[in-house]
Amino acid sequence: MRSPLTPFLAAEVPTPAVAGSALRLAYAAVFLGQVALAAVVAVVLFAALPTPPRPNDWVAGVLVAFAALHLPLGGGLAWAASRSAGKGAALAGAITAAVLLSVPAWFVALAALSAQRTPFLLAGMALVAVGYGIGFAFVPRFVRAATTPVEPPAGTEAAPDEERVDGTA
Repeated sequence: MRSPLTPFLAAEVPTPAVAGSALRLAYAAVFLGQVALAAVVAVVLFAALPTPPRPNDWVAGVLVAFAALHLPLGGGLAWAASRSAGKGAALAGAITAAVLLSVPAWFVALAALSAQRTPFLLAGMALVAVGYGIGFAFVPRFVRAATTPVEPPAGTEAAPDEERVDGTA
C-alpha cells in the first residue's frame, strides 16, 4: 500500500487531490501523535506520583486559559504559513499548524495529572477538538500553496556560457 505522501513528494507541482490527501494525512498524524504523546506522558507521570494531587480551581482556570490562547496563535501562524508557495512550504505549514494547535492537549494532560475537576477537563478537551477543526479548515489554503509553482528568486537565472578569465572555455 502506497502512502499518500509518496505522490505528493514525487510531483514537481502536485494536483489538488494529491496535495489535499497528503496534507490532511500529515496534519492528522502529527496532531493526533501530539495528543497521544501528551496522554502517555500524563499517565506515566500520574503513576509515579507518591500521593494523589488535590484540585485547585485557580490552577485549572489558568490551564484552560493558556490552552485557549494557543488556538488563535496556532491559527495565526497557520494562516501566515499558508501564504507561502510550494509543496515544501505547505507541508511545513501543515506540520507547524498541527503542533501548535495540539498544544491544548498538553494543558489538558497537566490538568488531568493535577486532578482538576471535570468541567475544566471537559473545557480543555473541547479546546483540543476546536484546535483540530481549525487546522483542518486551513488544509484548503495549504493545498493552494502546494499547487502554486515556486518562482525562482530574481537574479538566480542560469548564466549564459561565458569564457573563463584564464582563456579556457
